[in-house]
Amino acid sequence: MMSKCSFIICEESYIIRKGLSTIIEKIPNTEVKNKFNNIDDLLALDKNEFDFLIINPTLITSDFQKTIKKISDQKLIALTHHTIKLPQEINWVESININDGQKQIIKKVERLIGEQNTTKKKQENQEEVISRREADILKNIALGLSNREIADKLFISAHTVVTHRKNITRKLGIKTVPGLTIYAILNKIIDINDTE
Repeated sequence: MMSKCSFIICEESYIIRKGLSTIIEKIPNTEVKNKFNNIDDLLALDKNEFDFLIINPTLITSDFQKTIKKISDQKLIALTHHTIKLPQEINWVESININDGQKQIIKKVERLIGEQNTTKKKQENQEEVISRREADILKNIALGLSNREIADKLFISAHTVVTHRKNITRKLGIKTVPGLTIYAILNKIIDINDTE
């Protein structure tokens, strides 16, 4: 059975929180896990507790920036009341305006859920292709570490690193370090900025 896609809503207005929650829960396999009227309650949340955070950007203070960064790999959706300027340092995946109609909101949310499911499938497929340990080795290869450096970092022998490298090359069909690096970036094993 497919797990439900979970949402947290953070908005001052009770009516908006309640209305948005009602619309989202009409979509199959979705749930609103919690509704908050301020950001203080978000501080205790673990980023793995939800899939999407819908938040009114005006509630985000400078003190809250660290928390937003902590959950930045989560999907952040701006809940706007009017034409406010969204904070640029935050990676918003969508914006819902309180004047959006029900169909428009459902369409936006369904698109995000579809994208999330595609990402999850890609990650699952990648996990099937190479093991978690091989992904660790690949990450360090892409970062430019030698076999000895990888062995020291992961507390394994250089011979084990060589064996893993051979398995990675065989499974992926990629023989060059640049090719492996591109694979690692595309499959989110490393961030492109880590290679600079």
